[in-house]
Amino acid sequence: MFENSDGNQVLRKPLKLTVGPNMSKGSSPPNTESNGHPERTLPSIRTANNSGKEVAMSPSPMADDSGSLNDDLVSVYSSANRTEKFLFSSGRLSVDSASVRRSFDSSSVWGKQGRLYAPGSEIHSGSMEFSPLGNNSIYELVMNTRRKNWLRHPTTDEIPPVVLSKVHIPESWRESTSVYVDEIKPSYETFERTNNLETIKGFGRLQLDEIGRDGELSNGQNEPENGQFVRQGNKGALDTVPQFYFDENFKLDDSHTFREIIDDIDLQLDHLYSESSTDRESFYQEIEERLSSYLDCIETLLVTEISRSSNSFFFALEDVEKIESKAASAVEKLSKLSQKLKEADSEQVQSRISILKKMIRRKNVEKLEQGLLQAKLILQLVENCKNLYNKRKFEDCLDMIGHVNNMLKGDDDNDPYVQDLTRKWPYKLSDLDSAAAFASTKEYLANALIEIGGSYSIDLSDVLLNDIRSTYNPANEIQGMGLKDTSSSFSKKDTEKDTTLAQTIKPLITNLIRCEELASSFELYSERFIAELKGIIKEFLPKSQESDGSAADRSTDSKAPGSGSKLSRLLRDMTPSEFQQMVITIFAREVQAFWRLSRHQKILLDVGLGAITTKQGSGDSALSNAVQLDINPAFHEGIRTVQLRMGKIIAVRRDLSCKLRYDHFLELCGICFWFDRECETITGEFLTKYLRDVMTMQIKNYIASLNSKNLQTIRHGIDEEKWTPFIVDSDVQRDVNDIVACGHMSPSKWLSFMDLSIKPPEEAEPESSSGTSKGHKKSVVVNDKTFVASNALLTTIGMLKGVLVLAVNLPTQFLSITEKMCYDLIMYFNGRAMASVCGPDGTPSTKNGKNLSILGESLDCLAEFAVIVQSIYQRLGSGSKDFEPLSPSAYSKLLQTFQTSSDKLYQAHAPPPPV
Repeated sequence: MFENSDGNQVLRKPLKLTVGPNMSKGSSPPNTESNGHPERTLPSIRTANNSGKEVAMSPSPMADDSGSLNDDLVSVYSSANRTEKFLFSSGRLSVDSASVRRSFDSSSVWGKQGRLYAPGSEIHSGSMEFSPLGNNSIYELVMNTRRKNWLRHPTTDEIPPVVLSKVHIPESWRESTSVYVDEIKPSYETFERTNNLETIKGFGRLQLDEIGRDGELSNGQNEPENGQFVRQGNKGALDTVPQFYFDENFKLDDSHTFREIIDDIDLQLDHLYSESSTDRESFYQEIEERLSSYLDCIETLLVTEISRSSNSFFFALEDVEKIESKAASAVEKLSKLSQKLKEADSEQVQSRISILKKMIRRKNVEKLEQGLLQAKLILQLVENCKNLYNKRKFEDCLDMIGHVNNMLKGDDDNDPYVQDLTRKWPYKLSDLDSAAAFASTKEYLANALIEIGGSYSIDLSDVLLNDIRSTYNPANEIQGMGLKDTSSSFSKKDTEKDTTLAQTIKPLITNLIRCEELASSFELYSERFIAELKGIIKEFLPKSQESDGSAADRSTDSKAPGSGSKLSRLLRDMTPSEFQQMVITIFAREVQAFWRLSRHQKILLDVGLGAITTKQGSGDSALSNAVQLDINPAFHEGIRTVQLRMGKIIAVRRDLSCKLRYDHFLELCGICFWFDRECETITGEFLTKYLRDVMTMQIKNYIASLNSKNLQTIRHGIDEEKWTPFIVDSDVQRDVNDIVACGHMSPSKWLSFMDLSIKPPEEAEPESSSGTSKGHKKSVVVNDKTFVASNALLTTIGMLKGVLVLAVNLPTQFLSITEKMCYDLIMYFNGRAMASVCGPDGTPSTKNGKNLSILGESLDCLAEFAVIVQSIYQRLGSGSKDFEPLSPSAYSKLLQTFQTSSDKLYQAHAPPPPV
């Protein structure tokens, strides 16, 4: 027990509350003694009023049924005339009354702002600072929101937990339920009977009939008055319902709304004794009757309004029966119609269908007979093809193969021959191409096309190869004419030859297109002309007397010199003249073949595309075939093959070529350079540098070998030289003049060694000291200076000429090498000559009869040549970006060396004093 804010004592005492099955209208709540149901013990509340008398309180049945009602309402509705002070001060339940759940934990008792409103007011009375339930509430006392400094939270000892009794379901619950169902069954049947549109429709018709009889609605004269009367009657009944029931915000769990509902009825909620239950039951019945009357008014009003304003809807319901009867009649008629259709189908349609099937079968039999005749005709045509092929009448055979293919495909639109054969046949030809019986026939036709195409391919290759061979010049003619650029030899005669060739191969290409073998024929020709190019090399290679052609052919695969093969030995046994003539002949023939092949490439492409366009039209297929008709890749491959093989052949004689005279070597280089240049001119592309690399290595080896040979010759000539005057031939003086003139311009005679358009004259071997000279002078004139000649000096001049001729004719990349050769040659002559006349002390002497004056003349002459060589290479270097001549200091050092040698000779052999 504890005291509230007014000083009243509040007691807690347990209260027994009986819970039974749902009660029907007018029945009293059963108790434990009457029905035997178990009791559920809940805490009760006993309060003391102002007079000090304890008042027992029990929860309301309505409060128990609605979980959304505020649990505190059971303590405030003792009567309608209770004061609010009593309601808020002594009428509240304790925290553990009516439910184990705390009153402030309920989600249904809170308003929109989350606070509980007191009954009869929109907001709580008193301050909301300490409690959302108002002053002196249970929440304020339990939570100690007002005086926190002295009152602690309640413990379990102070507020013990509530223990609820277990709900025990008796064994007789089925019988009780059955009794209850029997009791409410009449009411439910009444509800089902009245809650029906047909019933409402009848009731509305009854209402309308009564209104019509009373107000004469049949003629429509008193409709406004009677309608107004009905509305007024309904309005009068509606006025008996309180207005707040029609509020759109009507909520039964609202305390204000609930208070208005039970405003004038005393539920005696403050009397919780068992003797007051009878009074409360009467109050409950009164409330139920009042609410039922309100519902009856509303239902009457709704029925009246629906009957008055929705006549068309109810009339439509009446038409449903008519529609159903008509639908049933329609179904019956459809059934009869279906039966009649079946009878008509069996009597008329099926018989005609049978006739059509027989007609179709007859037509199919006729088509089958025609198909058999078509197959027989195909076999006859195939036999004709075989006969024509055996007689090598290939064009007629191609025509017959085309007719057979059209017969197999059943296509005679563009074939007059097939149209004539099948003119009397009633139906269109059948497509027999996919028939398995003709598989062998189609295979034979395909093989025949391939064989015929192969024959035409061979004929086309023969025509083209014969055209190439007709362009070859005889070997003797090649020797007499020399070599010249083929690009400048194309004439009108060649144009006429091209036209004749195009007319010759056009029928062959047309037949190859019919055989679908045009691309393969071009491939065959590519293989054959590559073999022809190889055959040109094989034809002019040396052959041993006992070897046949096949052995020579196999020997062409020799790769390196000294490999031991028979061909290598045969090549090395040839003289330089024979070898160079062989190379010239092979290169000339190959270039002629290359040039004609380049013309064939254009002719074949033009004729082939023209024939394809005529047959198929200018479509994508013609463009795709153009790639297959181009023999340019095979043409380039043939040129690469020839260059590779000729490079290997030339490499076999590398060491022998190093011993050639400079003019013969230049002739060999000129031939190879000309062939390489012609290949690039004809194709327009640089295909391979193998032959060029072979010649580059050949030139390097030749220059190195020539330099060594020249130094050996000078050494041997100086060692044998007696330094006596030597007769100078006129050719030697011309060579000296050419060397002097080369400082300003290369002599045309020197450039003729690389000009293959005419045959250069043979160069005579330089005469030895023991040879007989044709000249009579014993001096050499250089730049208007006369020098007494010696045999060693003339030999050195000849060597200088050879090196300078090489420098003028070879590519500029070898200028630095040849310049160094000339420099070393002149320097070596000076050193070797001085060493041959000097004693151990380094002083020149005239022992062994050597004339030092002649030696001095030779050194002075070579000093002049040193200046000339310097000017020649400066001129050649001015026109080349890849060559830079020796510095002037190097030549100054060379001249200083010659000056020193001349001074030594002058001091050792002073002239005699004058007489």
